Amino acid sequence: MVKREDEKGANVLDAASHALTGRLYRSCRAGSAAVVRITGEDADEVTAVDAFTGGRVRTLSRSSLHTEDYRPSRRSGYVSLRERDFVAELLEATLDKHAGNEEHGALHSVWTHEDWRSGGFARLTWDYEHIGRPCEEALHRAGYGAEPFPRAVSGAGFALRFRRATEQPLCPELEIPRGKDGTWEPWSCDVERDHDSPHHNVAMRYSWVDDDAPELCGAWASATSGPRLGSCSLPAGHPRKEDHRDLLLEYLLGGPGRGRSSTPAGL
Repeated sequence: MVKREDEKGANVLDAASHALTGRLYRSCRAGSAAVVRITGEDADEVTAVDAFTGGRVRTLSRSSLHTEDYRPSRRSGYVSLRERDFVAELLEATLDKHAGNEEHGALHSVWTHEDWRSGGFARLTWDYEHIGRPCEEALHRAGYGAEPFPRAVSGAGFALRFRRATEQPLCPELEIPRGKDGTWEPWSCDVERDHDSPHHNVAMRYSWVDDDAPELCGAWASATSGPRLGSCSLPAGHPRKEDHRDLLLEYLLGGPGRGRSSTPAGL
């Protein structure tokens, strides 16, 4: 994908005053399944709601919130919960109830960004007609918008695209690179639906175009030294003597992102 800096700037939350807003925390109490989402904060306290329903508003002290690797000797307070894990648990519980057992294997995977405004998508192995509506309803209760996402499916099953409900009317596309690994976090497009311009993410101030378009080379480029590069984003059919170039990595690294590939250019 091709990335370029946004000249208009971005409306980014002040990290010092809004670092926790939108984050998820699980109760440390033994036997408790409570998960809260932070909806507001000040210097000493945060406001939170039940993450599964959006109800039960409460106030918590900042000192009761702990990082993901927190191991307290006394089980109290709340520990950070990843967005991906929460959505997976939410859908698994919904599917367990709908299928009547825990051996259904209906949830294939969940990919999501930690900022729920960007959201992500879930791959499911059953047909939408059987489990689509219950999954969408569970996501809606938790404050997400949800809809089918055909782009993320190949073969059987279906995918659901989800993000915070207030952002669902925007373009549903995600930046999905080739060769993504388990650490990949999708970034959303924040432009209105059916736009003609490149996809654009406001928080990161960049735009991109899909890198699987037939007019792009797409060959993997391996450098003779240093890290492996990504896919070539030069036009398909560029001269073979010309090195493959990953323009996105060039932008990120601030220097040349070139490399040779065993795959001839344009193939």
